[in-house]
Amino acid sequence: MGFLSIIEEKEIYSFMLDDEQWSRLKEKYKNLNMYMPCCDTKAIPKKNKLGTQFFAHHPSSTCEFSSGESREHQLCKYLILKHLHENGWKVFPEYRGQTPDGEIWIADIYAEKEQSKIVIEIQWSYQSIEETVRRQEKYKASGIPAIWFMRTTLKNKWDVLDYQSYELPIFSISLDKESHQLIASGAFKNCDSFDLVEKEFIQFFQHLMSGGIQHSLKPNSQRFLQLGLNQVRCWKCNQLTNTIMEINYFIHYKSDLTKIAELTIEHLSSSHSEILNNPKLMQKYTYGFIIKRFSKTRGTAYLSNGCFHCDALQGAFFAHHEKDPNKMKYSEYIEVRLDKDSKVDDLWYYL
Repeated sequence: MGFLSIIEEKEIYSFMLDDEQWSRLKEKYKNLNMYMPCCDTKAIPKKNKLGTQFFAHHPSSTCEFSSGESREHQLCKYLILKHLHENGWKVFPEYRGQTPDGEIWIADIYAEKEQSKIVIEIQWSYQSIEETVRRQEKYKASGIPAIWFMRTTLKNKWDVLDYQSYELPIFSISLDKESHQLIASGAFKNCDSFDLVEKEFIQFFQHLMSGGIQHSLKPNSQRFLQLGLNQVRCWKCNQLTNTIMEINYFIHYKSDLTKIAELTIEHLSSSHSEILNNPKLMQKYTYGFIIKRFSKTRGTAYLSNGCFHCDALQGAFFAHHEKDPNKMKYSEYIEVRLDKDSKVDDLWYYL
C-alpha cells in the first residue's frame, strides 16, 4: 500500500486525485503504463473501507516493501497530505532527512510552502514520551517544527496534557469505529472550560494550520490583559478606591478574544506590573500603585494593591472577601507580551 505511483512517466500521488478522477483511473489503469516506484511492479488504484485512496502492488509482485502501518495510520496521513496539497504545500510522505550533525530522521509527512517547512507525525502505535522527545529534538536541530498526533481513546484524551507544550505540540487522535470518523483533541475552548474540545480530525488540523489553535505561552506573542476592579473603602484614609481583584488574559484571533488565564495581583509578572503602574491607567481607573508592600499580618512583603489616595496596602485577604462579581468594573484591553515570569498555564486553546 502506497500513495505514489508512476503513471505515464509522471509521479502521481493518490491524494492529488478527487473522487471522480480516482474512479476514472480505476476504470482505465489496465491500459496505462502505471507501476510502483519501489519495484516497477504494475500498480493498482484502490480505496479501502475508511476511504483512503492508495496504490497496491499487482498480485504477481514479489516486492517485500511494506510500511507496516495500520489502515487508521494510513488514513490520517492521507487526509493530511490531501489537505496540504490542496492548500498549496509541496508534500512528501515518508521523507528522509538529517540533522546538521548527520543524524537521520524519517518523517511521516514533510511539507514546504514558500519559506515555511513543517513535519507532521502520526503515532498510532505506542511510543514512549522519551522516544517522542528524542525524535522531536532531531527536527528541532534541523530547524523544522513538528506536530504530533498520538492515538488515544476519548476517555484518555487528557493524557497528552502530561507532556504537551509549545516546544512539543502533541494532540490526541482516535477513531470512531461506527462512523469511521477520526476525532482530534488536546486544546481547551477557554480557561473557564473544564473539558477538551473534540473536533473532526482534518477540521482540527486545518484550524491548527491557520492559527486558530494557539499556545498560551507562545514566545513573544501578542496577548491582552483586562483588569477586574471593585470599589472599596480604604481602611486607613476612609476614602473610596478601586482595587484590582482579578487580571484576565486573552488571545486575540480574527474578531474574537479568548480568555486563557485569570490571575491575582500576587501572580502578576514584574513587567506587567510596570505596565499597570502607568499614571494614565491609574488615573482612569482610580487604583493605587501595584508594588511590593510589607504586611504585618503575613510578616513579609508581597505584590499588592494600594489605595489610590494614600497608597495604604489593601490586603489580599480582605480583597478576596470583598470581591463582588456583580459590581465588577472591567478595564479596556491592554496589549502585552508574555514573558518567562508570566504565571499563565502552559496550554493550547481552540480559538
